Amino acid sequence: MNLILSIFALLLGPVIYAYGRQNSTSRHILDGFIFITIAGIICVNIIPEALAVGGTSAVVFLVFGIAFPVVIERGFRGAFHEAHVLVLIVAALGLIIHAVIDGIALLPAQGRDLAHAVILHRLPVGMAIWWSLRPNLGVPVAIVAFAGISIATAVSYIFGGPMVDLAEARSIAYVQAFVSGSLIHVVAFGITHDHGGHIEPVAQSQNWGYRLGILLGLFLVFTTPQLYSY
Repeated sequence: MNLILSIFALLLGPVIYAYGRQNSTSRHILDGFIFITIAGIICVNIIPEALAVGGTSAVVFLVFGIAFPVVIERGFRGAFHEAHVLVLIVAALGLIIHAVIDGIALLPAQGRDLAHAVILHRLPVGMAIWWSLRPNLGVPVAIVAFAGISIATAVSYIFGGPMVDLAEARSIAYVQAFVSGSLIHVVAFGITHDHGGHIEPVAQSQNWGYRLGILLGLFLVFTTPQLYSY
């Protein structure tokens, strides 16, 4: 049941995002929600996991990941969009790898609280994938990303034990650290430097809807998991 709910939440993200974008107020709420929730998941969940398994070496990969988009941009002088598309592809592959860990977290042996947290986090992840991949790489690529994440989660959930060893491998931790750094850049700066049609945290920070979305995202990342502990 956890597996089905996690995939359902992931696929529900684009639906909510599409309907929400039709109204300016709900659009600002969604932008703030996606921005702070994805940033929170990266900083509170993914990076600590990577550092716990990968140790000090994972910090090096995290720094490389943060620098990677900048290096690519300068290497693709005059082709910023193409550079960010490459970063998006790397980020999407990283999310598929992270889905293996999510699948393990959904196992009954891991407890109800952790499974509920994964399911809830899948909603903004689905929104973010649709927000970033669909306008830049097209609907087919976005669908492939959703399929990849769903399949990786299902395989990890079904095979259980053997996948735990894979998830705890240092190499996976290094990949997660690197991808997290790249995702920080994507979430903070959008897909293009003019941020046309994408999240602009500074520009939108004065909008009440955007601030409300940020508060909702903070609630999802920090408060909701605590509710299940009571």
